[in-house]
Amino acid sequence: MSTLATASRKIPFFGTVVAFRALWFTLTLIALNTIVPLGTAVIYTTLSAIAGVVAASLLARSRLNSFGFFGLLSLVWLIFAVLFWAVDQFAPDLLNTFFSTDVIRLHVSTCLIVFAFTSVATWFFWRIRFAVTFEILVFISSAVLIFSAHRNFHLDRPKLINSLAWRLHVNHLTMLLIVGSALLLAAVCYLFIAARATRPHVDRVEIQRASSSKTWVLTTLVLLMQGGLVFLIQKVVYDHFNQIMLARVANGVGMGSEQGVSPLSFQSALGSTNQPAGLVRLEGDYADNPFSPMLYLRESALSAFNGREMVFAGRAYDTDLPSIKPQEAFTGKEDADLISRTPVVQSFYLLADHDNAFALDYPVSIVQLKNPKPGRFRSTYRAYSIGPGFKPSEISTLAVGDPRWSDEVKQHYLVQHPDKRYANLAAEITKDTTAPVEQMRSLADHLSRTAIYTLTPNHTVQQNEDPVAPFLFGDHRGYCVHFAHAIVYMARSLGIPARIATGYLTDLSQAKDGHVLLRMSDRHAWAEAYISSIGWVPFDVQPDQVESHADTQVDAKLLEELMGILEPGEEILPPESVKDEAGMVDPDELWLPESKHLSLVLYLSLAAFVLLKIGLMYGWMLPLGTRAKLRWGYRALAARLQDLGISRSYGETRSEFAARVPLGGLEEITSLVISNAYAKEPSKNISLQGVSQAMSQGLVSIRSYPRWRRLIALFNPSSVLSLFGGRTW
Repeated sequence: MSTLATASRKIPFFGTVVAFRALWFTLTLIALNTIVPLGTAVIYTTLSAIAGVVAASLLARSRLNSFGFFGLLSLVWLIFAVLFWAVDQFAPDLLNTFFSTDVIRLHVSTCLIVFAFTSVATWFFWRIRFAVTFEILVFISSAVLIFSAHRNFHLDRPKLINSLAWRLHVNHLTMLLIVGSALLLAAVCYLFIAARATRPHVDRVEIQRASSSKTWVLTTLVLLMQGGLVFLIQKVVYDHFNQIMLARVANGVGMGSEQGVSPLSFQSALGSTNQPAGLVRLEGDYADNPFSPMLYLRESALSAFNGREMVFAGRAYDTDLPSIKPQEAFTGKEDADLISRTPVVQSFYLLADHDNAFALDYPVSIVQLKNPKPGRFRSTYRAYSIGPGFKPSEISTLAVGDPRWSDEVKQHYLVQHPDKRYANLAAEITKDTTAPVEQMRSLADHLSRTAIYTLTPNHTVQQNEDPVAPFLFGDHRGYCVHFAHAIVYMARSLGIPARIATGYLTDLSQAKDGHVLLRMSDRHAWAEAYISSIGWVPFDVQPDQVESHADTQVDAKLLEELMGILEPGEEILPPESVKDEAGMVDPDELWLPESKHLSLVLYLSLAAFVLLKIGLMYGWMLPLGTRAKLRWGYRALAARLQDLGISRSYGETRSEFAARVPLGGLEEITSLVISNAYAKEPSKNISLQGVSQAMSQGLVSIRSYPRWRRLIALFNPSSVLSLFGGRTW
C-alpha cells in the first residue's frame, strides 16, 4: 500500500468533515426546497446528497484520479438511463401500477442531479487546494444575495425568513440577526473543520498535514470572544433599527405610549408588507358600522402638541382609551350620555408583539382568553365595545366638544399650530360651511382630492422643523401620518377639538365568516373630532391620487389555517380575583425549574469535574499493575501538560512529542509506554519503582513552570473535555 493511501486513512477529523458536509448540504436542500420546491420529497434528495458526500469522500482517499472519478459518475448515470430504457422497451407496465414511468424518472433524475452535484463538490474539496476558498465565497455570496432582498426593511421577502419568524414567534428583525449569526457560525465551523482536515493530493506522496492544534481552553476563549463581539454588534444593530423598522413596516405608525413622545414617522413607510399582526373575530353581526366596509380599531391617541408634532398626552387626557398591555384586563365605565352606540364583541389573537391593546372605540371591558396555541399567538383577549352606530347624515348638524370638559381639557384639544398658514388654508377650504361636522368633512375631502398617497415622500426637514409643512404647503406627497396631522392642525384652528388616533384600519370585505386577518400594513393613523353626544369620530382621508400604496390581498390560506386553530373563546379570570384561591394555577404560565434544582445540577457538574480531574492527575498512584500504572502515569503527565497549553499535535508521534517538550522523565516513561504497548507480557526491565521514579522526575519538572500558569491549569477543563472527545494521549 502506498504512503498516500496509508496516510490518508489517518486523516484527522475525517469523519467530522464528512458529517459536517452532509449536514451542510441537507440544510441547504431543505432551505432551497422551501424557497423553490424541487418537486421531490426532501427525504429522498437529502439521502442522495448524503450518499454523494460519503461516496466522494471515500473515493478521494483511494488512488482514483479525477478522470476515473468522472468516468465512474457517468457510469452510474448511464446505468440508470439504460435501466429506464429497458423498462420502457420490455416491461412498460411494470412501474405504471401506482406511478407513471415518467414521474418516477423525474424523481430519480432529481436525486441523481443532487447526488452528482454533492459528490463533485466533495471530490474537489478533497483534491483541489482552492476548493475551500471557492465554496466559502459561494456560501457568503448566497447569504448576501438572500439578505439583499430585505434591504430597506422589506422583511416579507424572501418568504422563507419571514415565515420562519412568525411561525417561531420571533420579531422579524431578531430573526434576521439570528439567521445571520447562524450563517456566520456555519461559515466559521466550516473553515475551522476544513482547515483541520488533511486533504490528500494525488500528485504528492507526502500528505499535507494541518498546522498544530490549539488547546481546548484557547479555542474556547477565542470562540467566546468572537461570540461576545457578535452579540454586541447584534445589540447595537437591533437597538438602532428596531424603532425605525416598527414605524416603517407599519405604514409609519409605530407602537408605544410614552408621554410626550410620538410613535409616528414622517420620512418613509413600507406598507406593502404582508407581515401578519393578528386575527380578529367579530362575535356577532355589526350591521350598524357607519364606516362599512372599513373597521377602525383604535390603539392609542395623540392629543398633545409639542411645537413640532402631535404626541401622547398621558393618562390625564384621552380617558376613553384603556391604555393597557394586551396581557392585562380592563374594566371601564360606559358613558351614558353617548347615543347611537351599539354593543360589539371582538376576540383578538395577536401574532406579533404589541405595546398596547386595541379594539373598536369605547371598549368598556377587556378580558383575557385562553390561548388556543401559545406557540403561535403572543396574546389573546376579548373586548366588549360600545361601537358607533350612527348614520353619517345624523351627525351633520351636531355641535362639537363635550360640555362636561373643564376649561383645561377643552383648551388641551384646541392647542393650535403657530404657523398661521394652517388657519388660513382651513378658512379657505371651509368658507362655504359653518357646521363643524361639515367643516371636518370639507377638510378630509380637500385632502382626498389634492393629496398624493406615497410611502416615500422624501421630504427633508431639520429636527426642529415642521414635518407636515412640506406636504401641505409643498408637493402634497405623503401618507396617513401627514394627512392626520394636517387635518388636526386645521380643525383646531376652526375651534374643533381634534386629535390623532392610531391603530388598525381593516377592510371587512376581505373577512371570512367574521374573521379578519390584520397585517402590519393595516396599521393606520387618522384624525378624530369630538362630536357632542356621539364621542370621538374618525375623519379620514381617501386620496384619489395614489403613487404607491399599502393595499395587498389577504393571505386566504393563512387566514383559514389560523381559523382552524381557534376554539370557542374561554375567558380567564383576572389574576387578582383568584390569587387567594387555593389550587388555582395558570395553565399557560411558563414553567421554570426551581433555583434549588439548578443549584443541584451545578453542584453535580462541578463535583463530576473535580472527580475526573483528580482521577486524571492522581489515578496512577492507585495500587495498579505494571501496565496499568504505566498507562495512567503517562496519561497524568500528558493531561497536566495539556492543561498548561502543551499538547501533542495531530500526526505527531509520542516519541516526537517527548523529544519536543523539555520535561524530565517524559522521554523515559514514553519509551516504556511504546515498548510495552507491543509486548505480550510486561518487560522485565519495567518495574513499578521505575515508573514511580519517572513520574517523580516529570512532576518535579512541571513545578518549574510559573505558579500562575500552574494555577490556571488547575481549573482548565481541557484535559477533562478531551476524555469525552475520545482523545488518545
